[in-house]
Amino acid sequence: MPSDELTERVRNGDAVALAEWIEESKPELLRIIQHLCQARLLSVVTVEDLLQEVSASALIALPKIAGPDLDPHGWIKQLARRRVVDAYRFHFGAERRSKDRVQELGGVDASQGWEQWMIASLTSASEVLSRDGRLFRMHQALAELGPEAEEAIRMRYLDGLPTREIAEHMNKSDVAIRVLLSRS
Repeated sequence: MPSDELTERVRNGDAVALAEWIEESKPELLRIIQHLCQARLLSVVTVEDLLQEVSASALIALPKIAGPDLDPHGWIKQLARRRVVDAYRFHFGAERRSKDRVQELGGVDASQGWEQWMIASLTSASEVLSRDGRLFRMHQALAELGPEAEEAIRMRYLDGLPTREIAEHMNKSDVAIRVLLSRS
């Protein structure tokens, strides 16, 4: 259980403290996510991958949600529930969808490249105007990471591959890919 001091730092919007809080809570968070998942979902994605995505979402959202009333434990559990539902929709929702109902995500055509698709998937309609700036900053960040990190990010977040498949493709261990994605 994270300390009160660490929890207070998270409430104040400290991203490093949030990362520490998540790491200290990792066994419990993995159990929560495991409990929320059915075997069908776990056949296509790992609990660790889901936790990594929950962690990334939390770090992105922290500046907007930080405050004295923030309950990190409840908030992270809520993010975990949402991520599991999103994973079900992503992996199995397409089976029920009519091809005629499928719409482009944020008006982005797949031929525009994976960077545009990734940014569109992270933005709402009210943020469309800032897409070009985000694309530029993302290109800069990816260029600083190097080709290996860029490939791992592309396979994980565009292709939707689990880390174990990325590891096989890149001739690395699953743990090495998780660390690479986390650091990237």
